[in-house]
Amino acid sequence: MEQALTPLYEIFKLNSRLYLNCLDEDQARWRPNGQTNSAAFVALHLLDSRFFIARTMGIEHVSPFAAMTEGKRSIEDMQDMPSIEQLRTTWRDITGEIRERFKALSAADLSRAIDTKLPLENKTLLGVLSFLLQHDSFHLGQLALLRKQMGLQAMSYR
Repeated sequence: MEQALTPLYEIFKLNSRLYLNCLDEDQARWRPNGQTNSAAFVALHLLDSRFFIARTMGIEHVSPFAAMTEGKRSIEDMQDMPSIEQLRTTWRDITGEIRERFKALSAADLSRAIDTKLPLENKTLLGVLSFLLQHDSFHLGQLALLRKQMGLQAMSYR
């Protein structure tokens, strides 16, 4: 693996595990108030982001939930939500493919310019991956907080 990717790969692995550790079917649809997203909605957003990471890395897969989320901007727009088990299974599948792609990326791949509207200065693959993995971390914090607000045990790092 390219040395520049090593710290990002460690974050990717940690975030991959924390996603699975944050989700509980009991909390899936619960919302602390009408202005807050449910854990299922945040988890679905993170899964969409994983598929975006995959496409950015050259993996041409579409989320099985793409039709469900297409054109949706908020939880109020959602008619249905996948189960936590469906989210977990899909997360594991796409994460495994991304894990292998990390190992195959070259220095030239990492320096390739990416046409993106993401709010970052470094618009290379390396810059975009850095941003998207930070984005994952942000939303994982939301999932962890939702667990505690519902009265569940804190998220596990194991």
